[in-house]
Amino acid sequence: MNRLAKRLFACCALLAVAVPLAKGDRVCLLSGPMEAAQSRFDLANEAKRELNISYFYVGGEEDDFTMRGFALLRETARRGVKVRLMVDALFNSIPAHLGAHLVREGVEIRVFHPFDPLKPFRFNRRLHDKLFIADGHRLITGGRNIDNSYFGLSRFRKEGDSAYRNRIDRDILVEGDTAAEANAHFMTLWNGPKVKPMLIGKYRCLTRPAAAPKRLTASRRRAIPPVHRAILQRDIDAAAAALDRTWAEFKSHPKVVEVPSRTDWNQRLQPVDEIRFLSDPGGRKTRGRHTGHHLAALVNRAKPGETIWIESPYLILTRKARAVLGEAVRRGVRVVVFTNSLASTDNLLVQAVYQREKEAYLALGLEIIELAGEPGCEGMETLHAKSMVLERAGIGMVGSFNIDPRSERLNTEVAIEFHSEAMAAELLRSIRERITGKGVRIGPDGVPVDGRPRYLGASPKKIRRMKWRTLPALIFKGWL
Repeated sequence: MNRLAKRLFACCALLAVAVPLAKGDRVCLLSGPMEAAQSRFDLANEAKRELNISYFYVGGEEDDFTMRGFALLRETARRGVKVRLMVDALFNSIPAHLGAHLVREGVEIRVFHPFDPLKPFRFNRRLHDKLFIADGHRLITGGRNIDNSYFGLSRFRKEGDSAYRNRIDRDILVEGDTAAEANAHFMTLWNGPKVKPMLIGKYRCLTRPAAAPKRLTASRRRAIPPVHRAILQRDIDAAAAALDRTWAEFKSHPKVVEVPSRTDWNQRLQPVDEIRFLSDPGGRKTRGRHTGHHLAALVNRAKPGETIWIESPYLILTRKARAVLGEAVRRGVRVVVFTNSLASTDNLLVQAVYQREKEAYLALGLEIIELAGEPGCEGMETLHAKSMVLERAGIGMVGSFNIDPRSERLNTEVAIEFHSEAMAAELLRSIRERITGKGVRIGPDGVPVDGRPRYLGASPKKIRRMKWRTLPALIFKGWL
């Protein structure tokens, strides 16, 4: 009897240890465009109950990857999965007729902060979250939006003042309770007053179910004539046909993904010691609770001898950011920042401020490395990843937060902070590979140390355009 009791006690002890491990979150870094696309396809394909998606920018009809994504969402909704798509209203490129077709197929589309003349100051506060959540259990977040350039499918070309180039980016796949936290954050925004259904204008009459009760409103608006209704139906049918063609092409030539998938994400996911989902609760920059506050606290906890590696496409330090990073440097912390050069940037307003203040950042003690590009391919890529690593502490962060005033004060942001020496080392290895292959160190005078020109091969026209924007950029610096 005594031996049986000991065995039962041992089994209970093993279960007590095993249950928390089974519930522990697991993560996987998604640094390349192919695995970023494959993970999204697999999560949508495996979703059973709901698929909640939030993005700052989603492309339109002219973008191949976006259209394939819409076709995938439509097929997911047809399987009975609840599909919700939330996009920033200012950067929503979904045509009304395509949106109407998706709504009819069961894809709910809402937009964040549509223009309201009664609330003009709200127009400057945008949704910058990037969330892809399947069944509240698996989450993809990071820097990527949805179009060709984020998944290695954009061919470098110039049209007028616009350059189309691929973006160097990074995401993270998370499984566990942290994904449930992100899902709760998504639903809070989705059901909150900041989000409204996407306006589909004249197509609204064709998206209402036949059995839906009519509103009892006094309106002088005439009923839509049958001819007009037929024209609207033709537009929606054209959108349906376009998605049908896209889906057929996708199944025959999937390009960046494998169909069926050969990636076992259960093997790729690795446990971490500690993990946190950082966000702006309710989309508000609440004092002491927003994403920037948590990142500043992380830097403040860095001990002397630590090295902090930062990836940020835009680099404008607010007064608070200067104080936090400056104090870290004086404390004996090394801070290395990898950012865009003028040749690689896609935002000349931000670059105008950065180029003007670069020497001050270097005098603060920051080490700055700019994206120069591979030999012969300069300017054909732009950095868009937002990551941070505390090398000695074994802490990593991947999210949507840029080192600029807009992310700190205005936009909604999300990030994943994880504590794991192995995963932090993997993230650091990826950052250093990019720096070694495509970066150039900037000297104290703001000029590359290897003798290259200050603007790293940017065209004279781009230099002039950047300088013309310096004055307005300085005036609206707090909004950049």
